[in-house]
Parts: sequence; C-alpha cells; structure tokens
Amino acid sequence: MKLHIEKKMKNQRIFKQSALYKGLYSFAILLLLFTSCKKDETEQVKVPLAVTDYYPNSGNQGTLVTVEGTGFSSSINEVSATFSGTRADVVSATSTAIVLRAPSGGASGDIVMKMNEESVTVGKYTYQDLTVTQISPANGAAGTHIRISGAGFGSLQGPAEVYINGTKAVVVSASDTLLVAEVPVAAGSGPVTVKVNGKEASGQAFKFQSITAIKPLTGGKGTRVRITGSGFEALAAGNFVDFNGKEALIEEAAEDHLIVIAPDGVGTGPLSVTTNDQKVTGPVFTVVAIPVILSVTPLSGPAGTEMTITGTTFSALTDENKVTINGVNVAITAASATKITLQIPGGTGSGKILLRVNDQLAEGPDFKDQTLGIARLSPESGLEGTSVTITGTGFSTNAGQNVVTFNGTVANVVSASATSLVVVAPAGFTSGPLKVTVNGTTANAPADFNRAGVVTLAGGPGNSDITLDAFRNGSVVVDGSGNVFILEMSKNRVKKITPQGIVSIFAGSTAGLAGNVNGTGSAALFRLTTNSGLAIDAQGNLFIGDTGNQVVRKVTPQGMVTTYSINLGNVGKLSIDENGILYAIYGFTSVWKIEKDGTRTTINGNGMDESIRPAIFGGTYYSVSNESVFIGSTNITSQQRLNAWVGANYGYADGVGINAMFTAINSLASDGKGNIYVADNGNLAIRKVNTSTREVTTVAKFTNGYKDGSLNEAQFKMIGDITIDKDGNLYVLDVTNNAVRKIFLR
Repeated sequence: MKLHIEKKMKNQRIFKQSALYKGLYSFAILLLLFTSCKKDETEQVKVPLAVTDYYPNSGNQGTLVTVEGTGFSSSINEVSATFSGTRADVVSATSTAIVLRAPSGGASGDIVMKMNEESVTVGKYTYQDLTVTQISPANGAAGTHIRISGAGFGSLQGPAEVYINGTKAVVVSASDTLLVAEVPVAAGSGPVTVKVNGKEASGQAFKFQSITAIKPLTGGKGTRVRITGSGFEALAAGNFVDFNGKEALIEEAAEDHLIVIAPDGVGTGPLSVTTNDQKVTGPVFTVVAIPVILSVTPLSGPAGTEMTITGTTFSALTDENKVTINGVNVAITAASATKITLQIPGGTGSGKILLRVNDQLAEGPDFKDQTLGIARLSPESGLEGTSVTITGTGFSTNAGQNVVTFNGTVANVVSASATSLVVVAPAGFTSGPLKVTVNGTTANAPADFNRAGVVTLAGGPGNSDITLDAFRNGSVVVDGSGNVFILEMSKNRVKKITPQGIVSIFAGSTAGLAGNVNGTGSAALFRLTTNSGLAIDAQGNLFIGDTGNQVVRKVTPQGMVTTYSINLGNVGKLSIDENGILYAIYGFTSVWKIEKDGTRTTINGNGMDESIRPAIFGGTYYSVSNESVFIGSTNITSQQRLNAWVGANYGYADGVGINAMFTAINSLASDGKGNIYVADNGNLAIRKVNTSTREVTTVAKFTNGYKDGSLNEAQFKMIGDITIDKDGNLYVLDVTNNAVRKIFLR
C-alpha cells in the first residue's frame, strides 16, 4: 500500500505548474487511493489458518504425513514444517491439504507448520515402526469392514487391537501391514487407532454413518422428511437419498441431518442415504392416502371459537398437521387420526380452510370470520315436526330476529338465547343446508340437515289392514313409482300399498284360500309358506317363490299371474340382479339361476339360509349363513365362495371384513351402487356394507318399541325383510308390530 501511494504522489508533482490541475488531480488521486485501499482490503480477507486432521501420527523417516485444514497456501515455497525442530520436506500443497515427509534424524514430538510467517502446531508425531498410513473406506455404518494399511501390526506378544473413535472394534483379519476391522455399533466419528505391544498409532478420522430417525414416518409424494443421523456430507451433492429405491431431492444438508422431498412414485419401504459410496439404511417410510376432510364445525364464528375438523388419514402427532384459514396459520390444540381440534384466533378473514398432513393437502370448506356461527345440530336429521336444537354463537335472544331455513324452507323458532336456538323442522322441507340469519349476517350449519327418519306406511299394532307372519321375516319389494308389495303368507296373497299408504289385495284369494291357479288379481291362487320370497324387476313384474307348489310365479303390473318356472323344489327367498336375471334359493346348499328365457343353472350356496333374502351386485351373490352371523360371497362365474366375507362372530361392531359383528341378520338389499344394506335384527339396526372395501358401518340403531320419528327417536320391535327404492329410501317389515315402516335416509 505504501509503494502504491508513493507512485501516485510522484505523478502528481508533474502537474505542479497549474493550480487548477493540481486541485483536480489531488481530488482524483484521493478518490483513486480510497477505491484502491478498499479493493486491497477486500483482497486481504483470508480464511483463518487451522488444522482439522492429520495422519498418520507415527512412523519411520520418510513417512508421508497429510495435514488437513483451512487457510493453507497452495504454494510449496510459502510452506515449511518441522518435526520436533527438524526441518521436513513439503511434498505437495493445496488450500486444504499439505503433505509432509517425516525427516531423517527427527525425534518424536510436535509437528509445527509455518505459512507466511504464521505458525500452527499440527500435533504429536512418534518415530516408531508402528504406523497407520491409510484406511478404506473412510466412512460407513456399523458393521462396515474397513481396511487399515500401515506397518508394524504383527506381534508375538499379542494381536493388534483396533479402536474407532475410542470404541474397540473386532479385528476380522490381520497381517503385518494390513488389518481388517468391523465398525462397532454407535462408534461415532473419530480417529482409527491401532495398538500393538504397548505402542499406539492413529490414522485419519473415520466418518461414522447412521440414521437415527426420520420425521415424519408417513406421507406421500412431496412430503418433506428430516433425516437425523451422522456422517452426512455438508454439501447436498455429496449425498444420495432414496425412498425404497426412488431418488429424492435433497433440500438441505449438514453433517448431522438432511432435509429431503419424497419423490414421485414413492412407495412404502426403507429410506437410505449413500455418502461416498457407503450406504446406510434407516426406518421404513410408509406411504398413506391423501387426507380427506369430512366435516368442519363451525363454519363461522369469532375469536376463541373451538373448531373441529373430522376426516381420514390425519396424523396423531400434532406438529405433523398444519391448518390455514384464508392463508393464515392456525395453531392446533389436539390431533388424532380422524379428528383435529383448534381455536379460531380471530383476524383470519373469511376464506378457504386448508389442511396439510405431512405436506399432503386436503381442502375444506370456506370459513367466515364473524360473530354468528353454528357449532352443531341435535339431531342432525329428522322429519317434519322434529324439534332441532342449534348450538352456536351470535344468535339474537329475540326469537323473531333469528331466521332459520331448512334448505330454503323457513322454520318456526320456538326459543332463543345468544348460544342456542330451538326450532321445529317445517312441513315440506327437503334435505339440504340449514342456515341462520341474524340482522343480515348468515351462518351455515357444519353439515346438511337430512330429511331422515321413520314413518309407518301401513299397519301398526292393532291395525288389520295387513297381516304379517309374527314369526318370520316376510318379504317386501317396491316399484319405480313407490308402490310397495308384501306377501301375506298366512293368507296366500300379495298386497299393494301406495305411497299414500292405501292398502289393497293385488293378487291372490280375498278369502285367503290356497291353490295353484293362474289368473288376474284375486282369481289367482298361491300356496305360500313361511320361507316364500318376493322379487321385482325393472319393468314392475313381481316374482313369487310359491314354495308350496315348488314353482316361481310371475305377476305383471296389471295383476296377471302366470307360472314362470316349475319343479324347483323347496324354493325360498328370491332376488334379481341388475340384468333382470332371477335367483331363487332352494334347500341349504344351492341357488337356481333362472334366465329370462327360462334356462336354469345352479350356483354354489353352501351353508346359506333359505329364509333370508340374498343380494346380488357386480357378478357376486351375497347371502347369509345359517347361523346368521356372517355374510358370504359367491362369484357367479367362477363359483368360488368366501363364507366369512364380512362378519365372523355374534355381537355388534363396525369394521372391515371379519372385524365386523352382527346378530341375527334377517335380510340383505343392494342399492345397485356398490352398497349392501343389512337388516341386523339382533341389534335392531340397519347396517351398510361397502362391497369394494368390505367396510361395515351403522346407518341407524333403534331401541325396542313402536315409535315414528327421527333416526335417533324411532323404535322397532323387529327388523325383518328390507328393500330399497330408487331414491335410497328403505322399507322394513316390522313384523312384531305388524307394520311396514319407511326409513328416509336423505
């Protein structure tokens, strides 16, 4: 810097003659000097001189010693070194590694290295025959076999011992110049040391690789996973991470952790990290389905309101779930696999609810940041006249100032407080959203209020319009217009019930006579028994299992009775598939498959109960066992049968496959959409089976008695045969109450 300034000042004196030039050039020179000094200062910033490792730490004269560190000069002429005061040759030099040769005549002691007048003590060096010159590989996991090259390993007094970071390793093989040792568990990173005959020599440090944990353990494509462990490279490019063989993107790297993104096509399996060609395998990463939000309550409310989100594939670890409302993060107070609870902080504004479970996104409904909100409804379904309690915030205490609508139909508000309204479900309402409006502000209920419940369509205790067999399931079907048909088996006839509940004889003797006569309406005669069945096709034709005559009879929508199939034996319950093909149970082992042209074949029905209506969907025949505790399935084409398709033991439990439990099943009914409804009479419940997943859920569970009303109020004494109409409503023979009951489900 001094020489630089003198040169500039000399140039300046050339122009002394002109005061103007002198002033201008003085300013320019000062500016140039300032810039030059700043540049020199930048160039003088240097990496500190430091030693991070050296090896070997012993050997004879001529042994090459590698010194690793920072701030080294790459010019050999600027580097010098001594071994206990004796000058050593510098073999090579880079900015991070210097190679020295142990000098002849040297003594054991410190290695001191000097660089541009700056000195640093490298460490102790011992002159001896024992030396560790190289280890390979220099990194690996527990169990890795490393080769230790050197000299002086042989001994007559005892075998050489190897220590990795101070932990003793098992020596697999040994010679005077080569040892093979197995890296011990949890050794950690540190020098490889060999001990022989009281002497000790250390080589370069071994980098111990391990994966101690990954978080999260579950997720899918795009999930950000933190890998905790040791021995990783600080540069992302120095590591290779795979999820069960699929390469992952490394987002962040350090020696003790990596952050990676689960790749496309990720599958369940172990996560592995490869560093410097050495692979270490960690825990299994399990791929799970994307989370699904089923319900959010409430959908509006003020700060401090508790929100509940229900659904599937949430994480039970709170920190693995992230919820935002209108883009604002909301703290979660509790979490399970199916439920998340949080508190509305206020100030979120109105917007979309988003849930991320381990970076997997589920989109929920919109939330309104306002005082008015609906937390829950009780009950959540009902019929006209059902009393509904609405719990929430921001209601008017003046009942008349709260406007409540059921899918647009205004309801009468019976009573009101700031947090509760009691209303009556109005006449003519349909399933849909329930809303409360107060002073121009509207809040939506967390879910639709469904027109669901039970009404008696015909009969009832003491009513003589219909006569059901008090000891059997009976048989019931419904046509496309909502007309219901039942068998009065003790009177050998079919009765028709209109949607308005008007009952009439459709076919069979008005006097209840038995026989085998074709004809129209009451001119026809049947010989029915307790197992006789009833089915209906898409055109409204009825088919009757005329058990006493061992035939199937056909009845047109006009009431004309003909014989459809003969010589069927002890024919029982009937069912029709989506193609109009009739199936009739006979005995305990077989089923007649009756084509439209009258052709008959049999399918395997081993162990099924002929008194219980089967269900058919998608080429599979579903029937109930004699013990009535499980539902079996038969592939109609292959005849392969699975007895315990769902259910296995008496009891009451929802679940998948054999984990579900039933008690005394009386009937099955397919909705044609992949669901089978089950009349679980022993539990006084209607159950539903998803044929794709074999999952059993409860649609409604009743108490014993006789009462119409919402699903949680209605009572039954017996759930006999069931059928389903095109709108998804169920019809149930409540035999003990001598009633045909209609269950509205939506």
